[in-house]
Amino acid sequence: MKKISFLILLCSLGTFSLAQNNFLIYSFKGNVSVLDNSVETKAKVGKTMSNNATLKIAAGGVATLICNEEAMFTISKPGNYSLNKMGDSCKVNHSSFTANYIKYVWNQMTKSNGSPGSNRKAFMNTVGAVSRGINNIWIDPRLDTVNYSGIPGVFPLSWKSYAEAKEFTFMLFTGTNDATPVYTTTVTKLKIPLSSIVSKLTAGHTYHWVSAIKGEENEERKVLNVVSKETFDALLTTIKNQGAQFEAPAEEAYRIGFMLEDAHYLAEAFEYYTKAATLDPTNVLYRSTLMSFKKDYEIK
Repeated sequence: MKKISFLILLCSLGTFSLAQNNFLIYSFKGNVSVLDNSVETKAKVGKTMSNNATLKIAAGGVATLICNEEAMFTISKPGNYSLNKMGDSCKVNHSSFTANYIKYVWNQMTKSNGSPGSNRKAFMNTVGAVSRGINNIWIDPRLDTVNYSGIPGVFPLSWKSYAEAKEFTFMLFTGTNDATPVYTTTVTKLKIPLSSIVSKLTAGHTYHWVSAIKGEENEERKVLNVVSKETFDALLTTIKNQGAQFEAPAEEAYRIGFMLEDAHYLAEAFEYYTKAATLDPTNVLYRSTLMSFKKDYEIK
């Protein structure tokens, strides 16, 4: 009988342990603080809280929390909220927010090592194709497909060279198998800014591009989709509407950047990552992500 009672006690403790929730402050405004172990501290984006903490929200304040890596909810009424009573808010509702992004933010803001923001692709739905060509030029799979709305900026199409070379040929085609490019130029760097070819592009058209050491050939063409302003604006509106009930401007800009990158709008994602880091320069994740993005895509 004692052994059976002991097993029941262990099962009960295990169930209680599994029921514990953990929380992370995703975004807030106004006077918001956290009371944990009789110590009260000001709220901070990325701050983790145990199930036993109390969130204190003054009049005019609002806070959005992530719970257990997947759920997100907003508290907009003033009061003291014992987090051990917020279990119902930890239920996952994928229709209200992108689950991958929530998992990503939790992972990045709670990780103890590594560079924050450097493993974004692990939480994105889209991945590049495997490089198939055998030549002296290598193009990152992340550039396999690029969607571009024509916005100005410094975002480049880039590549790496396995051979020492001083000049490279960049070619733009209107079709996958077209033999004659619609545009050809010679560059001395391992990249070409999109802004330098925007005048050659027509909205609503799909192009294919390739780079090669001057005098050599490269059959591995990458896709450049040029979308209209209307198409991009519609996507941007959809992304903005997927936000939490409350997001501070920096959090919104960062999320938009992440989702645009996932959708292969790389030049546009760079604009929003920059905006997020500018709006909240003290946020390590935003600053580190911007640096990682610039390194990934050869932006100086």
